[in-house]
Amino acid sequence: MMSFSIKGIQVNFTSGPDIEYWLNQLKLMQMMRECEAPRFLKPFHLATLAHILRQEGVGALALPKKVGDYADTMQLWDALEITSPFGPKNRQAAGRYYPIQLLRDETLIEESADALKELFQSVCDSPETLDGVHTMLRELIGNCFAHSAVKDGLYGVICAQVWQGGRKAQIALCDSGIGIRASLSENALLLEKLQHSNSCDLATEYGITSKPGKGHSGYGLAVARGLLQQNLGMLYVRSGNEVFRVCRGRASSATVADQWAGTLLVIEWDLDNPVDISALYDSFPLPEGADDDDFDF
Repeated sequence: MMSFSIKGIQVNFTSGPDIEYWLNQLKLMQMMRECEAPRFLKPFHLATLAHILRQEGVGALALPKKVGDYADTMQLWDALEITSPFGPKNRQAAGRYYPIQLLRDETLIEESADALKELFQSVCDSPETLDGVHTMLRELIGNCFAHSAVKDGLYGVICAQVWQGGRKAQIALCDSGIGIRASLSENALLLEKLQHSNSCDLATEYGITSKPGKGHSGYGLAVARGLLQQNLGMLYVRSGNEVFRVCRGRASSATVADQWAGTLLVIEWDLDNPVDISALYDSFPLPEGADDDDFDF
């Protein structure tokens, strides 16, 4: 008798070229005041669009209805503080999505991390995964406030969505900071490494921080990389003209032509692959002067 098997559906993650194409469209929009809308909006489209349009001081925005309804549900026009062309809408509480949130106040670190954990909870029953998501997001959102240099009180933009049918979730976070290379350059011990390293790749390594001597503070990207490698998901980091991406456990980095001010993170999870942040922390050597209690969560 012959043996047969049917493999589960493989999650398709957002590609680097897809993100770069959209960032190029945003650059075109800044110059021409218009660009092409994608066929299917994801959180990274909306977070970056809100980020750019707030910098431009937009007074009105028109989107095709096929994507405009979703953008309105994700509260794009609210984030831009302009009137939506879709009129008033009775929005239900966030179930499978986390609408665009402007990061203006450090109290939003815990608030946003808690809300995103709750979002994952609707489609994920792994306590270890939920703890990992929560801890990672506290670190990453906290980095926005630690490294941003803001002019209008806005440190960053975040939004997210889960697709239960596709068994995938995406979180997009962009900040108004000085960028990863400039931030790491504040640590004199890293200057030589930065001369021959991709700064986005370097920032995801354990122990790399712009502020040495502060325990595990600033290790958000190392935690994100480690968890996404466990999950076989995708992490995309873009700052300046440098890119780092890890997808299904494979890492790559590149230098691109166009600059991105600040830092953009796109995180995609395979909802069927659990993660264990305790195991990740156990794999990290303790920083000098720290003990095990520093990594309790």
